[in-house]
Amino acid sequence: MSQLKELPSQIMNEKEDTYRVYVLEDESLLRQLVIAYVESIGGIDMIGSSGDGAVAMKEIIAMEPDLVFADIRVPEVSGLEALYLIKRRLPKTKVILFSGSITADNIRIAYDGQVDAFIEKGEGLSEFQEAIEAVRNDKRYYSEHVRRVLLSLEGERALHDMYDKQS
Repeated sequence: MSQLKELPSQIMNEKEDTYRVYVLEDESLLRQLVIAYVESIGGIDMIGSSGDGAVAMKEIIAMEPDLVFADIRVPEVSGLEALYLIKRRLPKTKVILFSGSITADNIRIAYDGQVDAFIEKGEGLSEFQEAIEAVRNDKRYYSEHVRRVLLSLEGERALHDMYDKQS
């Protein structure tokens, strides 16, 4: 019982001790790599994936995952649009955005949309594990480049909820 109290209820499925995860990535090979890596972390129930944002949104709303990994550049509904839709319709669902092309505008839009984590694809798969650990602890996580840009855009405002890798 004490172990269950240590896990945040916001992202735990009430019926299982696993995170129910959905992946939105339009590159099929990368989607499969992300799924395989995330599943290897343990405590993950991969409930769905798609390469199309419109299809993903229908499935996400129907499935109500605990955690969504979304590339920001996907067809039909972008990952950034998905973030806002998910946070409005499923406020307890955590969203981790990732991208290979990070811009200051994307970072600001994601931050203002209450993204739970934002990682750069070039940082490597270990960033996914760091991001999952952060959201498990109800913290926000930003990869190094995203963090630097966010600090230059938002200054001290951005510091209060950043995940400290050393904690």
